[in-house]
Amino acid sequence: MKTLQEFADALTEAQKARKLTARELADSVGLSDLSVRKILSGQTAPRLTNAMALASELGFELVLVPKEVALSISGAPKKPRSVLSNVERLLGTASKLSQDDNSDS
Repeated sequence: MKTLQEFADALTEAQKARKLTARELADSVGLSDLSVRKILSGQTAPRLTNAMALASELGFELVLVPKEVALSISGAPKKPRSVLSNVERLLGTASKLSQDDNSDS
């Protein structure tokens, strides 16, 4: 997740899946009903402790990960590697040779 709205949407989806009202969720984490509704709508950025409590109550765990890990989890395109292993280099050469053979036909 990169935005407050994506965070709010994920919490809201989990809240609906668990069939909890905003009041029930608020009561379980010790926040006001209004605060929870504003957080779930993306209108308010929650304090970290409140975000952790809401996430936990809805079956999530907030975890800090390096950006590279987050990108690989989200399926973002990977940057091309500048260093190749010998196997990767040989596979690339074999692929090029195969393409050259096919184009000569």
